[in-house]
Amino acid sequence: MTDISGFQGRTVPVSQGFNDIADQLLTETYWGFTVKNTQRASSIVQLSQAVSVVMGAGFAAATLGLWIVPSVAFQTDSALIRAGASVFFVIFSFFFISYANRGTVSELQIDLSLGEVREVLRHRSGSSSLLAHYGFDAFTGLSIDRSSGSPLQVKLILHHQDEAHDLVVATGNEPQIGKLFGRLERDLLRSEGSRPLAAVSPKPLT
Repeated sequence: MTDISGFQGRTVPVSQGFNDIADQLLTETYWGFTVKNTQRASSIVQLSQAVSVVMGAGFAAATLGLWIVPSVAFQTDSALIRAGASVFFVIFSFFFISYANRGTVSELQIDLSLGEVREVLRHRSGSSSLLAHYGFDAFTGLSIDRSSGSPLQVKLILHHQDEAHDLVVATGNEPQIGKLFGRLERDLLRSEGSRPLAAVSPKPLT
């Protein structure tokens, strides 16, 4: 008989049945899990961001050119004009580069410790912005949207009490969405809806 007395017990956060989707849609964390939305940004958005990169780099280069080109660098009479133009170019460069860096598809963070769902926009630089957060008790159910007609483009919808706030959890194939449906139904809809802690800066609610 194998002696297992030397092994400490541990809690496995996710059942084996969900392991095959963890690398594709679902990522485990110490506080819960995140769900990546694999829906691609429209070609118009991608094109506009590519143009923004070029425009931002152009304005940045123009700013440097105003001060390092020998023909104008030592002209003291135009220093004020160049300073004003530099401010203008820096502002536009920052605007274009910020837009190019902005994420295009949000992800959902299911926080089991706080009992909330966070909608987060992940930027290309690795930083993120919080778009919205909801308590578990704000949601009424899940549904699968097959209106695309393709088994590879199935959507999982998380229904809010206010239909205007319904969330597209993820887009994927039938097996992926089916297993993700089961995971969310188990951990989110069947869990206790009230939150013992505040949604921001976790402190006990009074």
